[in-house]
Amino acid sequence: MMSSSPHTHRVIHYVLEGAAVLLLVTLAALTIILHITRPEIRGNAQVASLEKTVQARVLSVANEESTVDENGLIMVFQELELEIRSKGEYQGQTITVSYNGMGPTLEAVRFRKGQHALVMVSKRPDGQTFFQVADHVRLGPIAVIVALFIALTLGIGRGKGLRALLGLALSALLIGGFIMPQILAHRDATLVSLAGTALLLAATLYLIQGWNPTGHVALLGMLAALAATGALSVGWTKLAYLTGFGSEETMFLQAMGIGIEMRGLLLAGMIIGAAGVLDDVVLAQSVTVFELAAANADFSRGELYRRSMKIGIAHLTSMINTLVLAYASAALPLLLLFYLYPEPWYLTINRELIAEEIVRALVGSVGLMLAVPLTSAIAAWAAPVGSQSSELTHSGKVE
Repeated sequence: MMSSSPHTHRVIHYVLEGAAVLLLVTLAALTIILHITRPEIRGNAQVASLEKTVQARVLSVANEESTVDENGLIMVFQELELEIRSKGEYQGQTITVSYNGMGPTLEAVRFRKGQHALVMVSKRPDGQTFFQVADHVRLGPIAVIVALFIALTLGIGRGKGLRALLGLALSALLIGGFIMPQILAHRDATLVSLAGTALLLAATLYLIQGWNPTGHVALLGMLAALAATGALSVGWTKLAYLTGFGSEETMFLQAMGIGIEMRGLLLAGMIIGAAGVLDDVVLAQSVTVFELAAANADFSRGELYRRSMKIGIAHLTSMINTLVLAYASAALPLLLLFYLYPEPWYLTINRELIAEEIVRALVGSVGLMLAVPLTSAIAAWAAPVGSQSSELTHSGKVE
């Protein structure tokens, strides 16, 4: 049995805490500097010239007709009288527009009196205003499911649930308020996404776990795995000759005159996607090692590493499958399209649109696989072993 003195444990604790403080200060300073020195976002003139979208209430429905095509899709035509409800120059204006909708059922696409619609407003070159019904307003159902999610998170998770919600809000703030504006300002997307996601994961990590050695170990493992994921993303996009123009959305961005580097945008997406599950893996692995050390004081550091790896591998395999399934679900219509396309499968996966998703999923999975041994090794070094293990753990110093 290997044991270590309380003095050694205290030194390790101080080293971990010092490293955590240094890393957090560095990440925060880098993020603040990037935010303060951000250049002006280009392309605002083009964005401002796009159509305006407003909400309108259906006052009446006239001349409704519906047909069913050979595939069973319902197509509906309606004449709608609408009152614009959104604030602005069109508020209170009553308009009559034609609406054409298509969907699996008539109920899913038709409008009824009293419902709300999204209306796109654009001005023609001759100065005339053109109104077009774009979609149903779904804010009500969305608000209900958000409220249910929050209620269940707080009811089941209580204090930790509240901290998880704060972490979710921080995610929205950093992605929407920092990462996206930085990319639109033509900053290096890889640097920005790494800095933003690292700070985000660190803050979320300590919100959930608290300021203790377990959290410090998870931070170190997370940053190491995130850096490896970033390096893999850069390397494989170059090796696979990926340009970032594999989807229609990139074409729309180019047409808007933004002029951002699409390969960088692809890299940022890979890093953010992998980070979404990385924090779960590293935190679970860190907690596992410290709990094993607390449960059995006879475990050496090598034994802690081996036993935690058995648990981590079981967790890892399910997480990798989750990551791949998440990417597959997002690309399912595309996968079906290529499945029906008369082309050999090896040529299909060579197309950039498919290759992007393959590289994205596998780079993220490799990053996760590296996170488990990295975090396990750091945690096995930091965890109290020997006769002091249970005492130190239950005294609150490593929990």
